[in-house]
Amino acid sequence: MAEDLDLVPVATFGTLSEAEFARGLLDAEGIEAVLKDEPLASLLPAVAAANAGLVLLVAPDELARARQVLATPDRTGPAEGEAEGEAPAPVTPPAAPTEGPA
Repeated sequence: MAEDLDLVPVATFGTLSEAEFARGLLDAEGIEAVLKDEPLASLLPAVAAANAGLVLLVAPDELARARQVLATPDRTGPAEGEAEGEAPAPVTPPAAPTEGPA
């Protein structure tokens, strides 16, 4: 992304992990995004979040598409064998090994 390009905010986040996740979603769609004050957010995330939150920026011509990507719920759909809207089956942990006679 050209450094002289004017960027516009697409979303604001309360945590660095949320902002990085959103940037990853945009990147997966070919939309380059920049996290405003990323060095501050990396070193002092609480300070960055308190200072108007963590702002994700994109090029003006990508703004509408970026908003659409971030607003779209999970696009992966249900896992194989699950019906739409059905909760995933619980995972049962393996049984603990039992010790035999010594």
